[in-house]
Amino acid sequence: MFDFLKPDYYFHSIHDVPVSFYLENGIKGILFDIDNTLEPYATELPGEKTLKLLGTLSENNIKVAIISNNHEPRVKAFCEPLGVVYSYDSGKPSSKKIHAAMKTLGLKKEETVLVGDQLFTDMWACSNSGIRGIFVDRINSDESFLIKLKRILEIPFVKNIKKKGYGAIK
Repeated sequence: MFDFLKPDYYFHSIHDVPVSFYLENGIKGILFDIDNTLEPYATELPGEKTLKLLGTLSENNIKVAIISNNHEPRVKAFCEPLGVVYSYDSGKPSSKKIHAAMKTLGLKKEETVLVGDQLFTDMWACSNSGIRGIFVDRINSDESFLIKLKRILEIPFVKNIKKKGYGAIK
């Protein structure tokens, strides 16, 4: 009934997904959410672990873009040091900016995955875009009131996802 919220894969953290997972699943491009997926909300610049991850992905010819619902100043400041394609005010769960990023990177739907920490924005956007989704646990609970409210609504869905364990969900 709520299949549009169901991720294809679940991992505790982006750092728990081995590069071999992406390669074995034909993933040539990853669209990352920033806030509470790559870094906590309060972190202005990419941390060492994020830099290392993106470097490893690049070494393995996996393209990366950032798709964020946050505003331009935050997203631009975070992404410019990375030199990656990025989109701010993306309107997730809308697919418009996701398709634009895929076009810019030269990616097909079947070789693209979006990684995010929210079901009602990130995973729903995957469903709307026809791409696979990797759901990860949020990094911390320091979030706006609106996001905390959405988290409450996500609880039964997240419990079901976690019950199935890590890796493939469907």
